[in-house]
Amino acid sequence: IEGMLGPLVASLLGEKSIEDLKRCHVSVVTASPGAQDQGWHADGGHVSLDRHLPCHVLNVFIPLVPIDESNGPTELRPGSHYLTRNLAPLMLAARARKTLRKPTSPLVASQGVLIFDYRTLHRGRANRSEAARPILVLTYSKKWYTDVCNFPKRSFVVHSTNETNGTK
Repeated sequence: IEGMLGPLVASLLGEKSIEDLKRCHVSVVTASPGAQDQGWHADGGHVSLDRHLPCHVLNVFIPLVPIDESNGPTELRPGSHYLTRNLAPLMLAARARKTLRKPTSPLVASQGVLIFDYRTLHRGRANRSEAARPILVLTYSKKWYTDVCNFPKRSFVVHSTNETNGTK
């Protein structure tokens, strides 16, 4: 996967190579049949509350089945990565200025790719089908970034250490 997506992901994060980034998360998120709409959320915050900075973390969603309206596509609020720095007042201002963009739900093919800024408001839509909807989620960040909110030091995730050189 990284061989194919690496150059694109690196470029989107302003780096030359995938080796210049950190893969900070890998999971499979599954919406079971009957799952309801998720609440709107951003997966992470901004590193500055004073000004908008370039993207430092990307989500890469790879559906393991074709996504359609019945099994619950990921719904995104385009441009919301600018608003999540101070969500309530910036969202109100965008509504008042009529610059708030409508949500979109890309219908991604099996093994297609949806890439978006970690700060973007999104949610999984309801799965009204009779089959599970699994999505492989890869999260890449600048090497200096650590997500202590979603992945604190005290976590259920166990990080193994290579005993020969002490690297993780």
